[in-house]
Amino acid sequence: MFDDAEDALTRIASELRQPVGVSPVFDARVMSAIRAEPRPRRPRPWTRLTMTRTVTITPLRWAALAAALMLAASIGVAYGHFAAGGKSFRPTLFATRTHAPAAQKVQFVLVAPTARKVAVVGDFNGWDPTHAAYQAHHRGGGVWSVTARVPVGHHRYSFVVDDTVWVPDPTAPRIVDNDFGLPNSALVVEDNP
Repeated sequence: MFDDAEDALTRIASELRQPVGVSPVFDARVMSAIRAEPRPRRPRPWTRLTMTRTVTITPLRWAALAAALMLAASIGVAYGHFAAGGKSFRPTLFATRTHAPAAQKVQFVLVAPTARKVAVVGDFNGWDPTHAAYQAHHRGGGVWSVTARVPVGHHRYSFVVDDTVWVPDPTAPRIVDNDFGLPNSALVVEDNP
């Protein structure tokens, strides 16, 4: 019986070593299916400009920039003092903003069936869980929501449940907060003309 099994294995191995030919019909079907696949669209030129990017800032570069701006400001003040004949004057170094940045309405929703109170906190309201405009209302079925105005820009936020539990928004991207080690959610508010 051992000889029969060895012969069977030898025959199987020799069959497996034989080259396998692919039918031209099968090859043509596979290639036509590949050609029929839609090609990925090239991104439009402006999408690259509107993509979110991570920018790394080194403190040394910012310190050098701040020192250069302070030096330029002091030279400008000294020059203005001498140009005014020694009289004091108030130089304008930077243009001031004439209006506050636009704000857009944003709806925040959290499903928290056992909650008694839910508030939204973020860098747009000073992380204040008592801010009246960001108190969520119970809509039934454990759904809490609030629609509030948020300034245009990139923001970090979270929900505060029952004044003690900080919960990131489960439907938004997460940001690791290095200040307190709590995960927060990311929000980008765009200016709609």
